[in-house]
Amino acid sequence: MDAADHRLRRLAVTWVNHAGASLVKVVPWSRRQEAISTGVGFSPVSDAFRADGVIAADHRCACPDGDLRLHAIAEMVSPLIPAQGWAWAPGERRWRDGCPYDADQRWFCRRQQEQLQESAVELSAGFELEWAVASTAAHTPAFAGGPYGADRLMEGLDYATALLDALDAAELDWLQFHPEYATAQFELSLAPLPPVAAADQAVKTRLVIQRVCRSLGLRCTFSPKWTLQQAGNGGHVHFSLRRRGQPLLQGGDGPGGLPPAGAQVVAGLLEALPALMPLACPLSSSYLRLAPSSWSAPYQIWGVENREAALRLVPWASDQQAAHLELKVADSAANPYLLLGALQAEIRDALGGDRPLPEPVQGDPSRLDGSTDAYPRLPTSLAEARSAFAASSVQRAAMGELLHGSLLDSMTAEIQRAEGMTPEALLASTRWWPLVGGLTCT
Repeated sequence: MDAADHRLRRLAVTWVNHAGASLVKVVPWSRRQEAISTGVGFSPVSDAFRADGVIAADHRCACPDGDLRLHAIAEMVSPLIPAQGWAWAPGERRWRDGCPYDADQRWFCRRQQEQLQESAVELSAGFELEWAVASTAAHTPAFAGGPYGADRLMEGLDYATALLDALDAAELDWLQFHPEYATAQFELSLAPLPPVAAADQAVKTRLVIQRVCRSLGLRCTFSPKWTLQQAGNGGHVHFSLRRRGQPLLQGGDGPGGLPPAGAQVVAGLLEALPALMPLACPLSSSYLRLAPSSWSAPYQIWGVENREAALRLVPWASDQQAAHLELKVADSAANPYLLLGALQAEIRDALGGDRPLPEPVQGDPSRLDGSTDAYPRLPTSLAEARSAFAASSVQRAAMGELLHGSLLDSMTAEIQRAEGMTPEALLASTRWWPLVGGLTCT
């Protein structure tokens, strides 16, 4: 961006902690070079924050010692809310001597991207973000209108206009916006980018959406489940792969046109899904969303254009769109850096293996073969998902002991936070995610 842009007066530098919350330090625009080269202080304890902001006492990062520096990423400095003088940049935490902090989430994603590229493989990813909008007066749905309905768009046209204008002003590359299935719910599809940039874009987009809602006297929630009656918010990830410039997910004789290398990727990811679950669905309330026959993809299956499959192949077709995969099980509480970093580690491992690929599933797996046991369920609780993650040698090797171990601590803290809560209380505790602590303070 133009460094001489007189409109910008302050720079917000963000990173996303283990609980999935975006944290921030703000510097004057005149000091942005210091934020880039020297960074700003940030205690390692921030990764011990639970989803409610409380420090988990038993977390290995829950200590007062030490300090890190949050460095703004120079090439990603860009407008956030330019009309009010705000710019934004993602940050990476480093030790004070400038060496990478090996538990930093963005650095992990970047390292996996570099290692995948060293194998001559490139991944492009884009997030679909879903959220619901409520009035602040009674916290009731802000807009009437049916699923995917033009009636809802017309009811909320001032909101949609303000939002899309703000996304454009923030220089965010979006593909599609529409009303979603649940009441007052919307979805935004972001353009595909390399993994780290895709995660950056998801973080920034969520900030813009949150700000536009508040500027109009509304509230938004990205919570995976905010009421028992309504469908929850997904945070699906679409991704394509190329090796030495050639697509890896099309042009073959396998199901959906998969070539042998693409079949290896699908088989490897299918096997790894349980270990990816606590990164894709990190809140205890995430698992209340994963119900059969709700398009939330709770089964460990893959399919060709099957929206009930946790791993969905969208094949190449005559419309010339490249084939890609969709991780449908993910929700909007996921830390995008951790999720994409872990996904890349599994892809690299899959390409070095030779796993058999099961047949794709057609139709709703909960209604096939007359049995609910015909297909394996993915973990139905964060505790189950944590066990799968803990047992993953791929993730332990990719992350290193500090990142892997501190994530296990954070998962334990979230499990303990939710222990003993009724479903209603659990949903209430994260109803306004990512608003940490909800709408009341005690």
